[in-house]
Amino acid sequence: MRRLLSSLTRHLPLLLLAVLIAAFSAAFSVAAQDTSAANPGYPVHGTVVNAIGGQPIARALIALSQDQAMLTDSDGAFSFDNVPPGEYSVSVQKPGYQGFGGMMYGMAMHISVGGRRIENAPPRRIQVGPDMPALTFRITPLGMITGQVTLSTSDPADGIQIMLYRRQVQNGRAQWSFSGQAKTRSDGSFRIADLEPGTYMVATQATLERPGSPANDRGPVWGYPAIYYPGVTDASGAGLLTLAAGQRAEADLTLVRQQFFPVTALVQSPSDTPANYEILDSGGRPTGQSAFLDRREGVVRANVPNGTWTMEAHAYGRTMQWGSTTFQVNSAPVSFAISLVPVPRIPVVIRREFLASTDGSQPMNSGPGMNIFLEPADDIGGRMSGGLTNEDSGSDWELRVSQPGRYWIEAQAFPPAYISSITSGGTDLGSNPLVILPGSTPPPVEVTLRNDAGTITGQIATPAPNGSSSPATSGERPQIWIYAIPLFSTPAHLPEGSVQSNGQFTIPNLAPGSYRVVACDTQQEIDFHSPEGLAAWAGKGQTVTVDPGGTASVDLDVVHTGVAQ
Repeated sequence: MRRLLSSLTRHLPLLLLAVLIAAFSAAFSVAAQDTSAANPGYPVHGTVVNAIGGQPIARALIALSQDQAMLTDSDGAFSFDNVPPGEYSVSVQKPGYQGFGGMMYGMAMHISVGGRRIENAPPRRIQVGPDMPALTFRITPLGMITGQVTLSTSDPADGIQIMLYRRQVQNGRAQWSFSGQAKTRSDGSFRIADLEPGTYMVATQATLERPGSPANDRGPVWGYPAIYYPGVTDASGAGLLTLAAGQRAEADLTLVRQQFFPVTALVQSPSDTPANYEILDSGGRPTGQSAFLDRREGVVRANVPNGTWTMEAHAYGRTMQWGSTTFQVNSAPVSFAISLVPVPRIPVVIRREFLASTDGSQPMNSGPGMNIFLEPADDIGGRMSGGLTNEDSGSDWELRVSQPGRYWIEAQAFPPAYISSITSGGTDLGSNPLVILPGSTPPPVEVTLRNDAGTITGQIATPAPNGSSSPATSGERPQIWIYAIPLFSTPAHLPEGSVQSNGQFTIPNLAPGSYRVVACDTQQEIDFHSPEGLAAWAGKGQTVTVDPGGTASVDLDVVHTGVAQ
């Protein structure tokens, strides 16, 4: 009975979705019968298969726009009857696979595993009409990392926290980002499933044999320090796991029992704002070691093993405060002071060099006319960030920063404007990080916005699958992604375009400059800020120059990549 209840609970969302599908399908069938005489429909049928081996996939959920949905049979087959002619968006979902399609009945379709969200690819488009061919939809299996944690004491390694990081391109730059977590079972094993293809790094967090507040500890404290696979304490020496689609990788770790010594930090702060304290390793990453504030004595207490560590403090409020002290533990208690200081906000000066528009569009003259975000240049992406605000200074804009450090600027202007330049003290922030030193305020960030943006238009030259020069009347529309890779420094996101049914595309609101325009049959992660990332696309697509207010035209063949890069 317990196993049955567990199974029902695990599949309850799918069961509820099936009920909704049946209700909507029934309603659609009645409507279709009422209108079939005036608007005859056509059968839509096909199969869902594994993109790697081609095996049929049973019980995959396939939805035809928001009108009809069903589960594939044991042979991976599906069939919709009497579908009115027109263009439809198709989504396919299956646990353990990277599906496609995003919304159905107002509900977001995604997978949530270990605190992360896996978004599906965009839906496929089909044209329903006479002579409708059989359709084949391929979905990619997701991978898995498993492992065994062993303790040097031979005790059960139960409840050890496992952290997973993935190397991926975000906003044009490769960085490590949090990608999931798990706790070991009673036998020390762990499993992190539903992983997209990519490069991963596995780490444990510190574990004490006797958890609790260091203020209450009596006698020696023992535990297991945080390590990276295959057994190192520094992320620079971590072993990397590369997963292909549907692949499984093993990451076994052995934790060595060590004594943790008392650490006491005297807090020096200009205010009583509550702060969070954490222990970082030599690479600046959280170790999971607890640090508790003893308010009565005004000190922070922790238990830390031998090595070099950093205690970091963050006080969040209208004024951000930050403090950091690096210390070393050498088989004895350690005491030091940690001072919290206000983190200054950085003035942002926005200049508008707008020309009279010929198409009637008006740039935004109120507000900043743009967004600015900060991402750490030296740490795991997304751990600390900042952004544009004017909450304290009326019409003056500032960058609110969490802590000193090196930050990449990510900025996007609101169309029809674009960012012509963004600098600080003469440094180009499109290709160099913004450096914020403790106790100092960098020069203002100066931004110039212009509205004489250019456009790239183009035509896909690759013939349609049926060999004709135009898309097939009925069947699946080919998926093509267009990227305009900037060959100059820019803080903006990678410009993208979508292809119409006639093979034409347009990418508007482009900053003047040179671009390499490529058409791909899969979505791509393009590192366009590094020479290595740009070199990967050398000789592909077509290079064009966009003049201020001008239009550049290209004819492109599709680059068949096979998998996302």
